[in-house]
Amino acid sequence: MIDLTIPPRPWLTRTRLYHVVGWGIRIYVACLLVVGLYSVLWLAEVAGYLDQRTLAVIWLAVAGMGSTFLVLLVPLYYSSRLRS
Repeated sequence: MIDLTIPPRPWLTRTRLYHVVGWGIRIYVACLLVVGLYSVLWLAEVAGYLDQRTLAVIWLAVAGMGSTFLVLLVPLYYSSRLRS
């Protein structure tokens, strides 16, 4: 008998590796931007350029954006798991 099965493609291909490295660079740049923003806010607070009310609003906005991201991430995660 002749075996006509097609061998499976390798999991790690050059294209997939490029995509992983690309996402890694994007995440790295995003982390640098967030840390830089936190550093600027911290320096502005230490230097006395921001009053307590403005600083509280900024931190509440950061917490709100993080919470919104997490709330949106849960349905996106489960919808992507159902499709694959």
